[in-house]
Amino acid sequence: MDDHFPVEGLVFILKQGRKLGPFGVDEILDGLEEGDFSYEDICLREGATECERLKDLLDWDADPSKRRKNRANPDIPSVDPSRFTSRKEFPTSIGRDELLYAGHPSIMCYPGSLLSVVLGATAGVWLLPFNTIFSLASFAISVSGLAFLSLMRFTSDYQIMPKRIEVMTGLIARSSNEVRIEDIRAINVSCRGISGIFGIGTVDFFTTGDAPEITFRKIWAANKVKALVRRLQDA
Repeated sequence: MDDHFPVEGLVFILKQGRKLGPFGVDEILDGLEEGDFSYEDICLREGATECERLKDLLDWDADPSKRRKNRANPDIPSVDPSRFTSRKEFPTSIGRDELLYAGHPSIMCYPGSLLSVVLGATAGVWLLPFNTIFSLASFAISVSGLAFLSLMRFTSDYQIMPKRIEVMTGLIARSSNEVRIEDIRAINVSCRGISGIFGIGTVDFFTTGDAPEITFRKIWAANKVKALVRRLQDA
């Protein structure tokens, strides 16, 4: 490859019959760290006419004669750069931080609060022509139930990314706990009661020991969440 191509340039990667990219050098380094790329993968700099190995691309400051020797390797194919003019041709793999699932505790698991919201609002409207005080009290009960449901739902966020799962808790001061997908050794799903009939349940993720490292509490489609994590592990 000609020396006038800067190391900061974009790079296409040929891997398992797919053409990926273009990527920046930082993205390539992240991919190597995560195991998405290999130093032996064949790549092509944007605007170049010859392919090279990733290990040679990252060794840009090495002896030029060594780079020329690597380029002469017959098992690296010659590529027509006109094939790489459109970036949309190249489907990239799932990004490390792409959000695959986002969930919260379901309000269906708090029937008492739901009932207080509905009955309080209904009674408040019905009592308004007869007794203002009782009407305001009914509305207050409805608002209290709604506030409780909002607190339960929006103070716990559950997320699944390709490489990790995460729980974030809190309303203003947010705390988080995460584990890597590859470290999960067991997943337990618990669906109970009427809500369990509709697929609402709790998912426990175990890494070490007998206590779950992360728990998704009272979420919709609990078994589908387990299946998603298992597919990511298999991938």
